[in-house]
Amino acid sequence: MSTSEKWTRTIGGGSRLGRWGLPVVVSMVAAGGCGQKVGALMYIFGVGPKQRVSAEYKLPKGPVLVLVDDDLDLIQPPLARHALVDELAKQLREHGIAERVTTNEELARIRQSEPDFDGVAADAVGRLARADTVLWLSTKEFFVEDDVEIASSPGRFTVVLKVVNALAKKRQDVRLWPPEPEGRLITVTLKPHEIRSCKTRPEVHQKTAAAMADKVARLFYDWEAEQ
Repeated sequence: MSTSEKWTRTIGGGSRLGRWGLPVVVSMVAAGGCGQKVGALMYIFGVGPKQRVSAEYKLPKGPVLVLVDDDLDLIQPPLARHALVDELAKQLREHGIAERVTTNEELARIRQSEPDFDGVAADAVGRLARADTVLWLSTKEFFVEDDVEIASSPGRFTVVLKVVNALAKKRQDVRLWPPEPEGRLITVTLKPHEIRSCKTRPEVHQKTAAAMADKVARLFYDWEAEQ
C-alpha cells in the first residue's frame, strides 16, 4: 500500500483524526498556510465549493396547472406524461413555489366535461382548473427502447416549456415566460445503464419524468450546483 493510500484510509477510518472529521483537519492544515493541501482534502472528502444558481423566473403566487401536451402521441403508453404532472407538482410544493397544483385526476375530470378539450387554449384550460398560472409543456421527443433489460441506446425526453397567465384579460398578456416566443426547449437523457437498472418500462417512464421535473423546477428556484 502506498503512503497516500495509508494516509487516506487513516483519515476515513476509526482513528481519532477520522472521528474529529474534516473541519478539524482543514483548520489544522489551513493554520499552516497550506492552501493546496486544504483543496486536496476537500476533494477527497467530496466537499468541493458550490456555485449558487439563481432562478431564471419566479412564478406568480397562486394555484398552478401543469399541462403536458402530447398532440403527436409520442409517449405511448402515456405513463411519463402523467408521471411528469405528479413529479413536477411535487417539486413545486417541496420548494415552496406553489401550494396548490392541479392533479391528474382533476385534469381528467375537466377533460371529460369538455367535449372539445384538445382544442381549448392553455390559458382557458387553466381557468377551467381554477389555476392562475399554467406550465405548458409540449412534447417534442420521447424515446425509450422497448426491451429495457438489453437497452443500448440512450433514452430521451424533450419538451418545449411556456409559462402562461390564465388570468390575462388581453392576448398580449397571456405569455409570461420565456421571452422567446417559441418557448424554452428542455431535454433530459437517460444513459443505457440507467435504463437497464430499471426492472420495467413503467419504471423507466417514471425515472425519465422525474429527471424532467427536476430540470424544469430548477428554472423557478435558487439552488446550489457543484463546481
